[in-house]
Amino acid sequence: MTIAKDPRNKIDRAFSSSKQLFRSILQAIPDLVSVVDRDFRVVFSNLRGEHEGLNPKVLRKKSRPYCYDLYYPGREKHCDSCHAQEVFDTGKVVVTERYHPNAGHVEIHAFPIFDEAGTVEMVGEYHRNINARRQAEEALREKNQVLEEIINASPLAIIALDEKINLTLWNPAAENMFGWKKEEVLGRPYPIVSEDCQEELMENINSLNEGVSRRTMETHRMHQDGTLIDVSLSTAPMLNRDGVTIGYMAIMADIRERKLAQQALRESEANYRTIFDAANDATFVFDPENGDMLDVNRKMCEMYGYTREEVLRLNVEDLSAGEPPYTYQDVMKMIWKTKYNKSHMFDWLAKDRDGRLFWVEVNMKGAMIGGEYRVLAVVRDITERKAAEEENRKMQERLRQMDKMAAIGTLASGIAHEINNPNNFILSNAQFIADIWPDLSRIMNHYAEEHGEFYLGRLPFSEASEFIPKLLDGLVEGSHRINGIVTGLKDFARQEKTRLDQRVDINKVIEVSLTMLQNQIRKHTDHFQCILAENLPSVTGSFQQLEQVMVNLTMNALQSLPGRDSGVYISTTYLKSIEQIIVKVRDEGKGMPAEVQQAIFDPFFTTRLDSGGTGLGLSICFSIVKEHGGIIECESEPDRGATFLVRLPVKHVAQKGGQKS
Repeated sequence: MTIAKDPRNKIDRAFSSSKQLFRSILQAIPDLVSVVDRDFRVVFSNLRGEHEGLNPKVLRKKSRPYCYDLYYPGREKHCDSCHAQEVFDTGKVVVTERYHPNAGHVEIHAFPIFDEAGTVEMVGEYHRNINARRQAEEALREKNQVLEEIINASPLAIIALDEKINLTLWNPAAENMFGWKKEEVLGRPYPIVSEDCQEELMENINSLNEGVSRRTMETHRMHQDGTLIDVSLSTAPMLNRDGVTIGYMAIMADIRERKLAQQALRESEANYRTIFDAANDATFVFDPENGDMLDVNRKMCEMYGYTREEVLRLNVEDLSAGEPPYTYQDVMKMIWKTKYNKSHMFDWLAKDRDGRLFWVEVNMKGAMIGGEYRVLAVVRDITERKAAEEENRKMQERLRQMDKMAAIGTLASGIAHEINNPNNFILSNAQFIADIWPDLSRIMNHYAEEHGEFYLGRLPFSEASEFIPKLLDGLVEGSHRINGIVTGLKDFARQEKTRLDQRVDINKVIEVSLTMLQNQIRKHTDHFQCILAENLPSVTGSFQQLEQVMVNLTMNALQSLPGRDSGVYISTTYLKSIEQIIVKVRDEGKGMPAEVQQAIFDPFFTTRLDSGGTGLGLSICFSIVKEHGGIIECESEPDRGATFLVRLPVKHVAQKGGQKS
């Protein structure tokens, strides 16, 4: 018996092992797998309570629950349309979709399980959750619906073709434009291409097949009645996910009205072109939206140096100076002012082909041309007039400055006279106190010896007795200095008849000039040096005029300095060999380029007009030196300062030479 049972045990163990392997495989499947018998009882399921939306309590309560009780809790019979019943009846696989109230959309694959006789004994099925797929399909359906609405609402004709050039899309705008209804053309060959455009169609398709992403052109397409319609055509390929062309999309706009307008414009152009080009002023036609050139006459081309074809590729910005207030934004404001046919005139800084800037007078007005609003501008070159106006303005400014300087001179002379009286009073009193101080000091010394130290103001007498004499000396010296400055101002401002027969000491001229300029020297530099040669011979001329030369040259040198660390250096020298006194004024200022040096002695030429320069100082210096029989010269380089040399002739030569500073 033991021997007889051994094969049977092996079979049982093998079957048990296979059954366990089968269950393990089913349990590992992520989808819900179950088997039902003919009573619709679940004989197997890999549900273990973790499948969302089903009823795991049923499995725990019942070993073989009904499938409808498991999938549809509370239901007491199988479904009216039961996929399992259909498999029992037909013996074929059934694929269907169901909606579970809790689990959502489920795709069910039901298949028969046969017995040895070939009868369907049970039905196996697996359930797959397809909620995500249904949502994606719904979203795609909504997008397709929106796209379809956009295509149907578009005023442009939109069509689609497959690879064989059969129509797959024909929107309402295409029906209105070409006359064919959608039902008449879908699935059929492209009907609107005339014979003369067949080659163009194939060329377009070949380009799209070769990788061109989009093509746009103007052509014509055929109406159902045989008439040709001018259209603007844009085409693009339709690609699948692998990038393979599966069709073509075309969008068309009816441009017959625009073509008619262009034809009318061409016809009318011949009528006014002769008059337009005969005008002696430059005439422009602008697009008011962006300032593009639409038309110009021959005079404009001559004035700006362009051909007509070149100008029509330009914008109004290209013909303007480009700096405020002559920029693109500024001229567009002028163009916008022409709305409602308003005309206005203004001056403008224009630019020609070579970049030359010149002034023009612009008369601008809006007008309807060819049924569209345009802006007309009539332009006249006013460069010469502007130059004359600017020169006149500068002349008036310089004359006002000259008048102001003359008034300042008169005022300075009057002020000097008023200062002189109180200064003389201060000087006489200071000298009187200085004269009586020795007597006062002797008395106070005697008092200090008998009574000890005492105070004068807040100072002990012992300190005050040493300090007060110095104060008095400084007071007297300061009064003399004020008197010298006042006298120099009065002499400098005094109007006199031109007399060039005086004997003039050049060193004395420089000393008086520097006395008046002490404040300016302290204001501009910490490095000022004046070296005057001793025993210089005198020159024949006017002291006051030569003083004016030195004041102007020194002030120019001081004003050219970039900072207080830069200096000004003045010196005098006598050259016996040529009998000339040379006055050198050298500065460490900004220097001048060659073109400025050539013009600095011209009347009214100045580089400091905005800061009060009149352009007369060096011109007057040149005239004065020339009247004295001398020469004034300038040597300078940019950023290396400038040196002015004044050469004056002498008649008598000093016997000894030397220097003092």
